[in-house]
Amino acid sequence: MNNLKKVLFLIAALIIPSLVYVFLRGFGNNKFEIPVYYSEGIKIEGCSSDVDKAHLVNFENYELEGAQLFYFPQWVDNEAFYQQCKRIQKKPYHVSFTAIADTTLQSKLGNTLVVSDEAHLYNIANCSLVLGQEIAITSPMYNKLVLVDAQKRIRGYYDGADLEDMDRLDIELDILSKEE
Repeated sequence: MNNLKKVLFLIAALIIPSLVYVFLRGFGNNKFEIPVYYSEGIKIEGCSSDVDKAHLVNFENYELEGAQLFYFPQWVDNEAFYQQCKRIQKKPYHVSFTAIADTTLQSKLGNTLVVSDEAHLYNIANCSLVLGQEIAITSPMYNKLVLVDAQKRIRGYYDGADLEDMDRLDIELDILSKEE
């Protein structure tokens, strides 16, 4: 009788974890989504408003291919920014870094989109990348990255010098690569 109890206990100890695994596998759905910013458009003073494309990032003479991270190299004041970006570049994601500069300043990370002057730079920051998020910015926003997906939609804003923000970017890039 004592051996029967031991056998029943052993069988229960093996079956219960198996049932928990089957239950979690069947009903547990770990699906995370990254928000799409401004899907309804946004009005910012000084920016033209094409309601149908108000949430899409478009640049003249620059074609977006796949997911991209945009930053302004002249607005980087911390070497930790570049260290964190280079850490992200080593990951297997298909994301390009693009610097937006009003000079021929070379990007330390990828492509450079050269704009005509500082006013044009602020126009891109305010109207395309919506860095001010509902109000126009008039001074630099340091160490900022903007994630734009392959459909030209803004998917996230990150502080490139903040380790937690860059870890969040790393996770969101993984999610975005599975989405596409």
